[in-house]
Amino acid sequence: MVTNEVYIIVRDAIKAASLQSGKLYEEGQESHYQALAAVMALRQAGYEVTKRLDN
Repeated sequence: MVTNEVYIIVRDAIKAASLQSGKLYEEGQESHYQALAAVMALRQAGYEVTKRLDN
């Protein structure tokens, strides 16, 4: 389940990363940098991204 707060953090990070296409990274690498930006934004907001062992 994704909370509204997490959704907004990830959405805004992806949007900000997409605005840097062609400036900070090469075109075609969007998904890599969007994913990285989302994880970094979650960490900065105090979330911990871990994998559960029971999956």
